[in-house]
Amino acid sequence: MIVVRYFTLPLYTTDRNRTDDRLIWTGPEPVPAIGETVMVRLNNIGKCRIVCFASQGPYLGLLVYPLQPPSWWVSQNGEPSPETAGLVFGREISLIDAQEA
Repeated sequence: MIVVRYFTLPLYTTDRNRTDDRLIWTGPEPVPAIGETVMVRLNNIGKCRIVCFASQGPYLGLLVYPLQPPSWWVSQNGEPSPETAGLVFGREISLIDAQEA
């Protein structure tokens, strides 16, 4: 599937039974902003910086890169940077406060 990048937050909903074209955010917490740090729980990737919003199919996600990636991540993706960002969705992340970032 194609990943579409957004540099402003597109219209979205948390209603999976939507009847319009809004993207679906799967997270229980609000959508974080570009530049914020989130915890990616998926595969224990850890703290990641948000590069931009993105969508795949009907779902709203985030393009992120890890701040201290596991070695397997580096071997698969290269050094972490905005250019090597990966797509994650709301259910795969946790918000962290500024003190933890």
